[in-house]
Amino acid sequence: MKNSFYELKRTKEIIFILAKYGFGDIIESLGIPVPFKREVNLSRSERIRKAIEELGPTFIKLAQVLSLRPDLIPLELAKEFEKLQDNVTPLPFSEMEKVLKEEFGDYKKIFVEDFELLASASIGQVYKTKLNSKDEVAVKILKPDIEEKIFVDITIIQKFAKLFRDRFLIYGIDLVKIVDEFAKSIKKELDYNIEALNLKRFRANFKDNPNIKVPKLYSKYSTKRVLTMEFIRGIKISDIKKLKEKGYDLKEITKKGFELVFEQIFIHRFFHADPHPGNLMISDGKIVFLDFGIMGRLSEEDKKYFVEMIYYVIRNEEEKAALYVLKLSKVEGEVDIGAFKKEMADIISTYFYSSLKQVELRSLIDDMLKVMSRYKIYFKEDNYLLAKALVTMEGVGKMLYPDFNAAEEIRPFILKLYKSEFSLFSILKKSQEFNKNLTEFMINFTANMNEIISKIKNGNLKIEFEHVGLEDFENTIENSFNRLSTSIVIASILIGSSMLLSSKIPPTINDISLLGIAGYVFAFILGVILLITILRKR
Repeated sequence: MKNSFYELKRTKEIIFILAKYGFGDIIESLGIPVPFKREVNLSRSERIRKAIEELGPTFIKLAQVLSLRPDLIPLELAKEFEKLQDNVTPLPFSEMEKVLKEEFGDYKKIFVEDFELLASASIGQVYKTKLNSKDEVAVKILKPDIEEKIFVDITIIQKFAKLFRDRFLIYGIDLVKIVDEFAKSIKKELDYNIEALNLKRFRANFKDNPNIKVPKLYSKYSTKRVLTMEFIRGIKISDIKKLKEKGYDLKEITKKGFELVFEQIFIHRFFHADPHPGNLMISDGKIVFLDFGIMGRLSEEDKKYFVEMIYYVIRNEEEKAALYVLKLSKVEGEVDIGAFKKEMADIISTYFYSSLKQVELRSLIDDMLKVMSRYKIYFKEDNYLLAKALVTMEGVGKMLYPDFNAAEEIRPFILKLYKSEFSLFSILKKSQEFNKNLTEFMINFTANMNEIISKIKNGNLKIEFEHVGLEDFENTIENSFNRLSTSIVIASILIGSSMLLSSKIPPTINDISLLGIAGYVFAFILGVILLITILRKR
C-alpha cells in the first residue's frame, strides 16, 4: 500500500465528512477549501459522534478509548462516544487466512476444522474452530495490514490535531494530547501478546474460585497477531429469556457477578475494565468473562484510598470522603480545595442522606465527575476505569434484576475490608514494614549525609532563606527537630538492642546479651529525659 496515496485520499474524505457535519467553517479558517457548508440541527457532541461513525474503524476506536477518559474530553462528549458500536462489516476469511499463513505457515496442521465467524470488530475478527487435539477454541485474528492503515490514519489525525489545537482548547479539548494518548493505547491493542498476558494473569487470580470460568490460553498457538483460547459454550448474560428457561436465579447471578468485580478490584487489584453484556456469559452456573484487551490496575495506595472514601461515604462523613476523592485524582492548575471539598461533600450527602436503596452509582459518579471537571480535577486513568467498571456492572445487574442496588452490595464488602486494615495481623505487618524502613533509613543515614556535605563543599547545594521576626518560630522548629532526632536515636537503640538479644551476642548471662540489656536501659533513660523535657516545655 502506498502511504502517500492513502494519506491524500483519507485527508479528502476527512475534510468532506467534517464539512458534512457542520465543521466546514473550522477547516476553511485554516485556508483549506471545503466542497460545501452545511448546518446540522444537532449538538456539537452529537455531530462529532456522527462524523466519527462515518470516518470508520480507526476513528471509532479513538472515540471508544476517549469514552474512558473524561480527563481528556468533556464528560458530555465522553457519554456520546459510549454509544459507538465496534461492529463492522467482516472481511472474508480468504483475507484473514493470509495472517494465519504468515504466523503459522501450514495452519491447517494446527486447526483441523473450518473457521466459523463469531464476531467482527474494527481491528480483528473472532472465529470458532478446533485444534488437532480436538479442543474447541476461539481464535482472534488481527486484520491484514490493519497496523499500517491505523498508523497512517494516526499520522493524518496528528496533522489535523496540530492545526485545530488552538480552536478546540476553548472547549477544554487538547487534540494533540488526545492523539498522543490514543497512539499509545492502540499500540497495545494491536499486540495480542499483551492481551494473552492479561488473560493468563486473570485466570491465575481466579483458579480456586468456583463462581467464575476464565478461558484457557493456548500460548503455543498465540502470537502478536493471533490469540488462541478455549471456546466456552454458554448463554449471553443479556439473553434473559434463555437464562430463565434454564432455571437460573437472576438475583443470585447478579450478586455473584458484583462480588467477582469487587474481588478483582479490591483483592487482586487487576480488573476487567469493560464488563458489558457482550463480554459476559453464563456457563454451567459460572460467570464467564471474555475479552481482556482493556484491563485496569489499582495501586495498593489507591486501593486504600478507595476503601477509605467509600467507608466515610457509608458513615455519612462526606467531607472526609471528599478528601479521598482528591487523593485519588490529579489536579491541573490552581484549585480552591476548600470550595471543591464543600461542593463534593454536598453531592455525597445528597445521595446518601436517606436510604442506600435509592442510590444509583451511575448518577452519583456522573455528578461527581461534573464537579471535578469544573475544578479541573480528574481521576487517575485506572481509577476512572474502576468507577466505569462498577457502573457498567451496576447496569448489567439492573438488567438482570431490576431491584438490584449496587450501593447496598458494596457496604458489607467495604466494611469487611476496612476492619481487616486494622486487624492485629495487619498492624503487626505494618509495624514490621515500619521497622524495616527505619532500619534502612539508619543504615543509609551516614551515606546520605556524606552526599549532602559533599554537595555543599562543591557548591552544588545552595539554600537561601531570609526572614524577619521569626526567631521564636525558628527556636520552636529547632527544639522540635532536636526531640525528633532524639526519638530516632532511641528507636535505633531499641532496634539494635533487640537484634543483640535475639542473636545472643556475647557477653551473655543465661543466653541473654548484656549489651542488649544495656541498650534497653540507655534507651529508657533517654526516653525519660525526653518525656520530662516535653512536659516542662508544655
